[in-house]
Amino acid sequence: MRGLPAAQRAALAHARRLCWWSLLWMSLVSAMMYSVMGGSQAMKTAFVEDLLSLLPPLAFLIASRFQARPADEEYVNGRTRAFDINFLIAGAALAGFGLLLLWDGLHTLLTATHPVIGTVLIGDAVVWKGWLMIGALLLSAIPPAILGRRKLKLSRKLSLKPLHADADMGKADWSTALAGVAGIVGIGFGLWWADAAAAVFISASVLHDGLTNLKGAIRDMHDARPQRIDRSDPDPLVGKVHDAVCGLEWVETCRVRFHEEGFRLSGVVFVQARDGVTTPGRLRQAHEAARAAHWRIDEIIVTLLGEEPEDGEGDQAAT
Repeated sequence: MRGLPAAQRAALAHARRLCWWSLLWMSLVSAMMYSVMGGSQAMKTAFVEDLLSLLPPLAFLIASRFQARPADEEYVNGRTRAFDINFLIAGAALAGFGLLLLWDGLHTLLTATHPVIGTVLIGDAVVWKGWLMIGALLLSAIPPAILGRRKLKLSRKLSLKPLHADADMGKADWSTALAGVAGIVGIGFGLWWADAAAAVFISASVLHDGLTNLKGAIRDMHDARPQRIDRSDPDPLVGKVHDAVCGLEWVETCRVRFHEEGFRLSGVVFVQARDGVTTPGRLRQAHEAARAAHWRIDEIIVTLLGEEPEDGEGDQAAT
């Protein structure tokens, strides 16, 4: 596997630093949430959600460390799947905890468990603890929102879907905070069910994030058709490679089949010559044209059209 260009190496290093900042800030946020959690189900769920938000940046840091290791006798193709594997694990953990939190919230709602929020003495003043909870919830949304926007830009530069998913989760964290605030305010107005309803909403958000990441990781590890960074079809880079190879004067037509490995694309290019003559030199030229199309293109096999499966399924030629 060839190395990353200078701009992408810098972006990857920047993404690592942001993930370290995420671990620091979300650890502080989690400690703050725990200190004011009280008897609110919404606060408890928001606290667990903040703890779980440590998983994606931690998975990214572990994956980037493994991915940087060179190929060896055991891993002959390097460790390009490190990002997919780590986010598969993170997605499974998020989905599992989200399901447990959802059950806990529904159980509280169905059993009509009334939350109790007491008061706290601050100086000479007696303050309803709900105000502290609301302040903590609003503050908890600031770090992930800022870090999420910065990660989003880097994910596009690196074409890393796991980093993009992490950024989206951070950007959407304000909805968790608002749901928690609504639950606390509801308790203040005597609506006991508002707290449990907010907890259900937050846990459903955690479950959704987990299932989305899990589905994406499984899809990539199954070598599915490459997608854009936001997981919409198709990845335009496939068409770019197709056009680059078909642009060679001796190529009559070609078909491309790629799959994703982290931020890299690998696969097979099937070519057909105009004069029916395909020499090793021509195949080498097609290989170089495909590799030159973009820095993300990694391992490419160029072979003759007609050697692919007869049904043609999986072809990714540009349309």
